[in-house]
Amino acid sequence: MTIDIPSGVFSAYEDMADAMITHFGVPCQLLYTDKVEVVSQTLDTVKQRRTMSLSNQGGDYSRGSVTYKNVDVVENITLRVYYTKKEWQKIGSFDLADGSIVCIGYLSDLPKLNKAHTLVVSTDVGLEDWRFQKAGEPFPWGFKKRRYLASTWKRV
Repeated sequence: MTIDIPSGVFSAYEDMADAMITHFGVPCQLLYTDKVEVVSQTLDTVKQRRTMSLSNQGGDYSRGSVTYKNVDVVENITLRVYYTKKEWQKIGSFDLADGSIVCIGYLSDLPKLNKAHTLVVSTDVGLEDWRFQKAGEPFPWGFKKRRYLASTWKRV
């Protein structure tokens, strides 16, 4: 026996879920480390060759040595945040330690969440940084699991 669910049900769900993220979402910051290329030497002067050879054996200039520098990158994101076990038991059964949170966001932000090593919550309050580390990998969430994700974080 198959059940036909009208497409209007899914669009109403997505409208409601979007509004909950927009209106009840918490401004957060994702912190991740990015590698930046830094050239530590200046380029040598280019020597002009006066030969008819088309090969460039031996090289005409030096590019210098290349080093990499780790830079912390901050990216702003809005997530729906559930702070207590009582709140997240309504959306699913997660077995997390005290001080952990569950966040709901857009599936399009999955690469950002996967790259992040720290989540700073409630950046609009300005009283204290609430820092969290991933407690597990983000996973698709909601009807059809095509638009939203859930992620779990533990307090640092």
